[in-house]
Amino acid sequence: MINPLHNALHRGRSGELNRGLSRRQVRSLSRGLNLDISRVLNRYLAVLVLLFTGALGLTGCVTVTDNAAQPLRTTVVMSGDLSELPPTAMTYTWHPKFQKIITDKRLEPQQVLQHMQDVLKQSLQNKGYRWVEDPQLADFQVGFGVAMGTEMSDEQILAVTGLVAGLSTDGVNTKKYDKGTVVIALFKPTKIKGGGDEPIWRVLAQGFGNIKKMDELTENFDSLIASMVANMPSVNVAP
Repeated sequence: MINPLHNALHRGRSGELNRGLSRRQVRSLSRGLNLDISRVLNRYLAVLVLLFTGALGLTGCVTVTDNAAQPLRTTVVMSGDLSELPPTAMTYTWHPKFQKIITDKRLEPQQVLQHMQDVLKQSLQNKGYRWVEDPQLADFQVGFGVAMGTEMSDEQILAVTGLVAGLSTDGVNTKKYDKGTVVIALFKPTKIKGGGDEPIWRVLAQGFGNIKKMDELTENFDSLIASMVANMPSVNVAP
C-alpha cells in the first residue's frame, strides 16, 4: 500500500528531485522515506495500544489483537461497565442458563465445562472473589460460553453473545489449527429484580488452538481465561 504522506511528498517535490538526483537515488530516497514513516506509525500504534489497554474497563467496546504469532494470535472484545459491580462485591455464582459448551466429537463437552468452571474459579479467586452455590448469597452472577472445533460463524456468535471478534484465518493452517471462541459475562444477582436478564459486562476472545496438542491447548486456554478477567477490580488481595 502506498503511503499518502509519501504521495504528497513525491508530488510536491518530484521535479526538484528528478533534476538533482539520479533515478536510483530517487528510489533509494523513497524507500528511506517509507521506512521512516513506518517507524513513526509503529511508535504511534504502540502508544494507541497502551492507551486502549488502560481503558478496557470502561463502557463501550474495545478490541485488542495480538498478531505476533499467527497460530497463537487472539482477538479480545469487551463491552459494558465494570463500575456497575457493587463496590462490596466479593461472592458470585454461576448463571443458571448461561453455561454453554459447543464442541465437535474430538472434545467431550462435559469435560470442557468442568475445566472452564475450574479455571474461571481460580482466575476469579486470584482477583479476590469467592464462588458460592446459593444464588441468594451471591453479589453477582457469572456466565460463560465456549465454542471449539466447530463451524460456528461470526454471525451466529454475534446473535448469541451480542459481540463479535472477527478473527481472520489469513495465514493460518486451518487443517492444523481450530478457531475457538470464549465469552464471559457478568450479571447482577438474582436477588435484584431482573438481575440475570442482561449482562453488565462481557468479554469475548477468539484464538487458534491445535486440538491434537492438548497440553499446549490447555495451557494457552488457561492463560487466556486469566487475561479475560484481568480488568475486573481486585478485592482483598494483598499487593
